[in-house]
Amino acid sequence: MDNILLSCFIARFISSCRDIYSKSVLAKFFTKTKELFLKSGTYNFFCALLAIPSTLPYSTTYKILYKFNTFLSSIGDKIHPTLTKSLVYRTTKAISDSKFVANSKILSLLKSLGMRGLLLIALGFTLPIDWLIRDVIKFDALGSIWDEGLMIVCIGYIFAKLIFTNGKPLKPRLTPVDAPVLLFMCVGLLIMFMVCPVPSVAFAGYRAVCQSMLWFFVVTRLLQDDRDLNLFFGALCIMSFVICLHGIYQYVVGAPMPSHWVSQAETADMRTRIYSITGSPNIMGALMVMCAPLFAALAYYAKPLWAKCLAWGATGLLCLAVIFTFSRGAWFGLAIAVVMFCLLVDFKLLAIALVAVAAVIFCVPAIGDRIGFLFTSDFTQATNNGGRAERWATGYNLLRTSPVWGFGLGRFGGAIAMQNQSVEGLRYFYMDNYYMKTLVEMGYVGLSFYIYLLLSNVYSSLRGLFRAKKTNLRILAAGLFSGAVGVLAHSYFENIFEEPYMNSYFWCIAAAIMYICFLRKRKV
Repeated sequence: MDNILLSCFIARFISSCRDIYSKSVLAKFFTKTKELFLKSGTYNFFCALLAIPSTLPYSTTYKILYKFNTFLSSIGDKIHPTLTKSLVYRTTKAISDSKFVANSKILSLLKSLGMRGLLLIALGFTLPIDWLIRDVIKFDALGSIWDEGLMIVCIGYIFAKLIFTNGKPLKPRLTPVDAPVLLFMCVGLLIMFMVCPVPSVAFAGYRAVCQSMLWFFVVTRLLQDDRDLNLFFGALCIMSFVICLHGIYQYVVGAPMPSHWVSQAETADMRTRIYSITGSPNIMGALMVMCAPLFAALAYYAKPLWAKCLAWGATGLLCLAVIFTFSRGAWFGLAIAVVMFCLLVDFKLLAIALVAVAAVIFCVPAIGDRIGFLFTSDFTQATNNGGRAERWATGYNLLRTSPVWGFGLGRFGGAIAMQNQSVEGLRYFYMDNYYMKTLVEMGYVGLSFYIYLLLSNVYSSLRGLFRAKKTNLRILAAGLFSGAVGVLAHSYFENIFEEPYMNSYFWCIAAAIMYICFLRKRKV
């Protein structure tokens, strides 16, 4: 297969382009820039900063958690003999070992995946499962609780593993991001109690902000080995690729869209904005921005040439899907994700990305028109009359009533406020800036701790990538990190984390990065 691919016209054309580029002035410029940067004081400073060793295994928290795990393990040792003699245990084991299961390919596959593998795959397919329950089956009662049920099952499985350890207590799985997450959740709880004219709304707002963060602690404990990581990573890739294909199909057939998605002053060349099952081109764009670097990482991680070609092809399709959302915020997020991936993996990709951007703008005039619309008087008028500028100004004026602790969780700028319009005299809308929404609802205190949480996550991820530079999974971690950073950039222009599955995906990805960089057992 590899020989056929190497001898085809496309491979020979790419090889010729690579040879031309390697001799060009642009290649020399990038090479010289990289050499100068590697010799600079800035680079050496960051290397020293990122090389700070982790002290978590020697911390008091680690010792306390290890004693707690030892206590749970001792309980398991006492009840394990009774459990193995129970009717439920013997029946389950008999079914698992039966010929019926062995002769069924589907049941054998489920058995080989195991409970942990099935839970991680379910996490990767959170969006399709949610869409299936809410929009296809239309089981609203289940749709509002199934994700909480999945989390309860995951937590129950984790505690079961901590209890039944055959006399060997499991080591605590601590990461540098644990404390900032818990700190922000505690600050949010304080704000919820301090500013709650309508307690039910305040609780719903707190839940919307903080509940998805719990997935970080769950996933860092579910990921026990590289097989678990591969299952979660693969589920994310399959999910995003299928949704990408559906979105591109929507663009080809010209799927209908609401008229307010495009300003009347903009060009009529825009056929449609794709949204797939997300229902929003902005959320669709954020999902593709998050997952496109995963395929680029696979292209570097995979060894067979055919696998590299498939991964690069999928990367291009996901980038194309981002373009067809015609979400300027998603374009900005993709640009940040691409630059981050190039800096972490291969600086030469930056030149290819610039050429690709120029080619796309030339081939799709609607893209250039949509970017150029930003610099027109029509855009200024639109953004000042119901657009982002007016919304941000309204939120800032509202913040002045309580700048320290905010207007109250769930009271303005997000989904909870739209569902519970409890304050008379206010015109409700989405803030279209998650950080501004956080500022209005939680004040400067809440936003400060949220920014601290995000910066801690970014710093710990970079520090972990520096520690993992000699491991083969570093490239996958770089892809996960680049996608997450792209979504953070996009969140400045949209309420991305108002979608529960996007918030969950972000913290699951943060947990996967922590596994690769801090929790994975290293081979000596």
